[in-house]
Amino acid sequence: MTWRALVHTQRDSSLADAVAAAGGVLDEVDLIDRHPLPAEEVRARLDGIADIEWVVVTSPYTVQALQELGLESVLASGRNLAAVGPSTAKVLAELNFVVDLVPSGGSSGAALAAVFPAPQDHPHTVLIPGAKQTAGTLEPGLKAKGWQVYSVPVYETHETTTIDEQIAESWNSGEYSVFVATSPSTVRAAAALLGTTVPTLAIGPSSYKAAIAAGFPRVLESESPTAADMVAAMTRILQER
Repeated sequence: MTWRALVHTQRDSSLADAVAAAGGVLDEVDLIDRHPLPAEEVRARLDGIADIEWVVVTSPYTVQALQELGLESVLASGRNLAAVGPSTAKVLAELNFVVDLVPSGGSSGAALAAVFPAPQDHPHTVLIPGAKQTAGTLEPGLKAKGWQVYSVPVYETHETTTIDEQIAESWNSGEYSVFVATSPSTVRAAAALLGTTVPTLAIGPSSYKAAIAAGFPRVLESESPTAADMVAAMTRILQER
């Protein structure tokens, strides 16, 4: 029997392919909109940040936003480059950037902070270009280790206010077995536009906490953001139904 899952629109087909291989169908819908901030605003925030030891990239969209702003050179402005997870590292590698650090224990700010090295000498500056709204789990961990952290917003996220009627009808009729929560923003958007009736697979602790707070009936956190682990977690949810 075919089962269905819903997720915010994905950058590539890896998750959809893995779901299909497991006998399911993955529907994608825009739950959030992301837009780069004005280039002048970003440049003004970057001015004066010198002697950067690490640049930390927290999402694939950060890379896209910097490209659209003509500020891709920011990614090479430090001595080392870190990515919050494998999806972000993959995007950077596709652009021939050498990624020096990726956490193996999960794709989250907390996981990256846990494996981040302590500063060895001065200067000890970390630059984090990213979203205007953040989960707030990375910066405190880095500061606790002795780093001077500069978080520079390069894009902002807005939850969508409308949803495809067919998606809403399928959701309300119980056709979806799993909702894949890729960020707290997608959780809030789904809860507001569709309701909280579908079991949820959360990617990362921030999404997990948001889904619990929103009141989704069953929330499971994937062991990692890889397609294989996500589908394995979906299968567990299906077996519990």
